[in-house]
Amino acid sequence: MREKTQSGGHPIMPRNPERDRLQREERRHQIISAALQMFTQRGVAACKISDIASHAGLSHGHVYNFFASKEELLETIVQQSQEAYGNLLIETIAMPISALDKIKRISDFLLLLTDSGKAYWIVLQAQATNVLSDAVKSQILERMFVNLTLLTEIIEQGQRDKTIMEGDSTQIAMYCLSFFSGIGLWDIRGFGAPDIDSAWNYLLKMLRP
Repeated sequence: MREKTQSGGHPIMPRNPERDRLQREERRHQIISAALQMFTQRGVAACKISDIASHAGLSHGHVYNFFASKEELLETIVQQSQEAYGNLLIETIAMPISALDKIKRISDFLLLLTDSGKAYWIVLQAQATNVLSDAVKSQILERMFVNLTLLTEIIEQGQRDKTIMEGDSTQIAMYCLSFFSGIGLWDIRGFGAPDIDSAWNYLLKMLRP
C-alpha cells in the first residue's frame, strides 16, 4: 500500500487526536488570556474581536473557530472566574482549619493571583453594560449570591468559635468581599501592587471580636 504524500512529496503525518485536543485547549486558553487583557485595557463595551485576535497573535477567523461572538467569549470568562472562586470556597470550607485560616487562604488566592483583579473588573463591567443579555446577567448574579453564601458559612464558623466579630454574617462576608475586590483593583487603577501582609493585618483588625 502506497504511503500518502503531500504535493511536495513529504509523507502526511497521521492525525493524533490527543495532540489535536491539547492544541485546541492551548489555543482556547490563549484566546481567553488575550481577551482578559484586552477587556481590562479597552473595556468590555469598546473591545472588539479584532483587538483580542491581534493581542493573541491570531486571525479573526481563528478566534471565531472557538467563540461565535464577543458576547460568548465574555460570558465564558465571567463564568470561569466565578466558578473558580466558588470551587475555592468549597475546597476551603472542607478543610479542617480555623475560620481565619480559611479566610487567609481565600485572601492569598484573590490577592496573589495576577488575573483575579482583572477577572473581577470584567465581571463588574459585564453586569453594568448592555453587552450581555438580561438572562446571562441573572445567571451572573445568581452565581454571585451562591458564592456569597459559601463565604458567609466561613464567617459563621468563626463566630461560633469566637474568632470573628458578632453581627450579621452575610454583611460581614460582603465587607470581606469588598475588601478583596477593592484591593484586587489597585494595579488596574494605577496604585501598584498591594502589600499582601499589611492588607491581611488590616482585614484581621476588622474581623476579630
